[in-house]
Amino acid sequence: MTDLLPIRRQVVVPGTPAAAFEVFTIEIGLWWPLADHSVYGEGGSVGFQDGRLVERGPDGGEAVWGTVLSWVHEQHVRLTWHPGSDPAKASEVEVRFDAISDGQTLVTLEHRGWERFADPAAARAEYDQGWPQVLRAYAGSAKEDQPTDDGPIWLALMHTGGPALPVGEPVFSQPDFGEHVAFLRRMRERGVLVAAGSLDRRVTGMAVLRVPDPADAAEYVQLAQEDDLSVVRGLLQVRVQPWHVALEG
Repeated sequence: MTDLLPIRRQVVVPGTPAAAFEVFTIEIGLWWPLADHSVYGEGGSVGFQDGRLVERGPDGGEAVWGTVLSWVHEQHVRLTWHPGSDPAKASEVEVRFDAISDGQTLVTLEHRGWERFADPAAARAEYDQGWPQVLRAYAGSAKEDQPTDDGPIWLALMHTGGPALPVGEPVFSQPDFGEHVAFLRRMRERGVLVAAGSLDRRVTGMAVLRVPDPADAAEYVQLAQEDDLSVVRGLLQVRVQPWHVALEG
């Protein structure tokens, strides 16, 4: 595609949206992997201060990573993104926090604005590798509460065209679409697939999963991103959304 799509990464963490929000923002200095993803490396610190995300090096140096654009407790934080570089060329990062069950939160990170980089494709590819590592560190720091729901979790997997889909082409004619079908069959074999299909008969589609054990929600969100090779290879993008079902037939 001509325009580079945002990176979207999702993870399920234990706790309420309020707790997940505070771990990501107030406690960011406790879990961010500075050794691999920072300006100064290991030995420094990072935290939000006066509306900015700031890293401090072990020698006292300071690098601004971004400026907060929106901060709604329990819901989302959005900020410019330019770790140690020119703020005039900043991209944008947004993180949302949605309850997926009692005691679990779906965290969605989106990184957009690649046109501001000198080499947009290279920048996107680099962050596409880095954000999963950052979110793994974040998820590992979350409080180990057990979900209190005793019913199933419903997940809607919303699929749209990815960066590898040629402009104007239907997704069905692409070689990697078979990988998407194979993923859906694996979900059916696990007994969680309710239905799947196209919404426009060209690119956009949806699959609905019914996960009997709420404790397995994190696994299925991860599988939607990493087990579906059509998503891994960029033919499709996926957004997992909790579906709070009130009535069944």
